[in-house]
Amino acid sequence: MAKAFTQIPTNDLQSVRPENLNENFDKYLGEFNGNLDGHNNPVETIREQHFILPNDGTFSDVSGDVLQLGTSYATQAYFKTRRSSSFEVASSVFTPLLEIDLDQDSWSKGFNSLTQFTDFEDFPLVFEAKEGMLVGCATIDWEHGTQVFIVPVGAGFNERSRGFDWWTEWGVFVNNVLVARSGQIYPRRHTTQIPFAIPCGSQQVVVDVRFITITNRTQNSPNTTTTSSDFNLFSAEIWTRNEYR
Repeated sequence: MAKAFTQIPTNDLQSVRPENLNENFDKYLGEFNGNLDGHNNPVETIREQHFILPNDGTFSDVSGDVLQLGTSYATQAYFKTRRSSSFEVASSVFTPLLEIDLDQDSWSKGFNSLTQFTDFEDFPLVFEAKEGMLVGCATIDWEHGTQVFIVPVGAGFNERSRGFDWWTEWGVFVNNVLVARSGQIYPRRHTTQIPFAIPCGSQQVVVDVRFITITNRTQNSPNTTTTSSDFNLFSAEIWTRNEYR
């Protein structure tokens, strides 16, 4: 058995001081808590065959051009889901995977989950977690358009954009609980990242992203026409790290 040396030696006829006892006790307690070094492990007792390779693989039952990966290690595991026009779908970054006409299509005034839209049914990140922490980030490439008024001016026409009071907000949900949100973002194309962290137990975990969007349909006057208000999604990705002991 390896010898453990005291941090502060105690000499004859020396008065007992609290710092001497605390420093020495902390060293031994640290060893019991896993703070080991070369003095605590006999020579050549840990060899290459004692190490186990990590379990690395792709989730099963993945469809709809959704990529999902999972990798587990001794003290942590990584999980990822992604649907992107640049990777999973052979198109360009300017071609949306999801187009919603906010004037015509069906959507909710509350949080809208991507699972309710075509080809995103398998997007949520579902895995078996171990007790510890979930730390991750959601990344969404999206666009909220504005209405464009074509207003007669003299013998011609001018375009007027409307949407200054509109906004969109994204949220990350873990087992239907909102754990992080982006705040209100005004119309244009954005790449939004939402980091999150939450403790978890040993259970099945479902992580998904949802959005709230605000738009107002304006009635047309006889001399004014408008285009529709579009909501476009180009890519969405969630990754998380499950930390455990």
